[in-house]
Amino acid sequence: MSESLLALVVDDETSIVEELSWHLQQRGWQVITAPDAYRAEQLFTKHRDQLSLVVTDVRMPGMHGHLLIKKLSTHRLALRPALFIMTAYDDLSREDAHVLGADAIFQKPFRVRELLAAADHFVKLGTKDSIAETTPPKGDIQ
Repeated sequence: MSESLLALVVDDETSIVEELSWHLQQRGWQVITAPDAYRAEQLFTKHRDQLSLVVTDVRMPGMHGHLLIKKLSTHRLALRPALFIMTAYDDLSREDAHVLGADAIFQKPFRVRELLAAADHFVKLGTKDSIAETTPPKGDIQ
């Protein structure tokens, strides 16, 4: 990528944060991370103008990711950053995610390249597209 893009990755599972961060960094992204939704909200407020992407898990201690997405979607600038949800459960449909303000939902396990492609799509698009759903049968993130 030609410009330096900033992503916020939120998950209470360190291995997922590290894996996703590494892949984003390999694609030229700068990455900040949060272990929970409360810290993510603080980082979002601090870096809102620079963020191009937020990726959050749904089930985390304290505030769940779906509430985080709902809060962030009401405070994002125009349609940036893109807001992605990751979940290992079937408790959130694509339609529900869209209502919350998410741009894409990824069912764990998923292939990181699918998430990266969706991130590239939303960065290039610059406007909100219909919500993407990617649920390949086998993936990199568990």
